[in-house]
Amino acid sequence: MDYLLLLRGINVGGRHRVPMANLRKQLTQGGFTHVRSYINSGNLFVTSDLSPADCETIIGQLLELNYDFPISFRLLARPDFLADLAAAPTWWGADSALRHNALFKLNQYEPANDAWLTAHVTSDYDRIWITPTVIFWTSTLKAHFSRSFYSKIMGSDLYHQTSARNFNTTTKLKTILEAPHD
Repeated sequence: MDYLLLLRGINVGGRHRVPMANLRKQLTQGGFTHVRSYINSGNLFVTSDLSPADCETIIGQLLELNYDFPISFRLLARPDFLADLAAAPTWWGADSALRHNALFKLNQYEPANDAWLTAHVTSDYDRIWITPTVIFWTSTLKAHFSRSFYSKIMGSDLYHQTSARNFNTTTKLKTILEAPHD
């Protein structure tokens, strides 16, 4: 099975440095094949015959063993990731004057965050679509960004329990995951 592995909060602002070459090597030594990465912010592709739960266990142990800071992650099987993107609303990514992000729910994501977000977001500056593993979010980009609810989530439980990718990165991840590999 092909998987997409998303890591949160690495290689940002010089903190929590995780060289992708080292991580690719560690994942290969952990039994994964076809290990690839895209950009330096924790987007990896791996293949394994193991179940998703077994893969997550190995990845969790590998990250804990090799890094002296916690690294939250989400492992998505190829069909699940593609189904999530197929469920994206048509407005997500449509207007280049707006900010379009996919907030991937990490393993420790609390479902109560969905209700909290729904109760707090307003339609004036934000649009959201919530699936079981991702929140598609469109908000203002520059004009009135401080009025958007997206600008206010930093530090919230929702923020710490998700890993955001912009529209372009998300669609690139899809392209890479769909491409054949060795």
